[in-house]
Amino acid sequence: MNPRRISRLWRVAAPLAVGAFFLALWEVVVRAENIPPYILPGPLAIAGSLWTNGPSLLGSLLVTLRVTLAALAAAAVFGGVIALLFSLSRILELSLFPYAVILQVTPIVAIAPLIIIWVREPFLALLVCAWIVAFFPIVANTTVGLNSADRNLLALFQLYGASQLQVLRYLKLPTALPYFLAGCGSAAGWR
Repeated sequence: MNPRRISRLWRVAAPLAVGAFFLALWEVVVRAENIPPYILPGPLAIAGSLWTNGPSLLGSLLVTLRVTLAALAAAAVFGGVIALLFSLSRILELSLFPYAVILQVTPIVAIAPLIIIWVREPFLALLVCAWIVAFFPIVANTTVGLNSADRNLLALFQLYGASQLQVLRYLKLPTALPYFLAGCGSAAGWR
């Protein structure tokens, strides 16, 4: 067997072996300690529940995915637009960014009941709660990205008489794209 194939095999086999070991250890601890399933179900109990309740759980999964993707899309759009406005106006950034920080550090469990009461529609209430969680990382990262354009390139653009729109389109947006994607990844939980 060639070394490349062995390396590829290890990349797949090693994580699978570690995962199987931890699942087995989890099952052993749950059984040895007689932990009730409502506190910590074992992997076999979870697999059994997935097998017997699969269709209803799949429906719940689809609802969760719909809310999550809609909230991520709304956070990406609104967060990107607000970060763009922040990069165009320092006064606007200084005025509104602290409120974005306050929104982020407020525990969602503290404001979720208010959101549920005010919104009344369950899907929209869940969407607002998920949007609040996803919004700040996108705004913060994209704002940093838009403001981190190379100062020498910015001076070069100004030297050649580029308009603010040209600077934004050809310098700041390409610079901010990795930051925006990192913010979206962070908002989605991909760390």
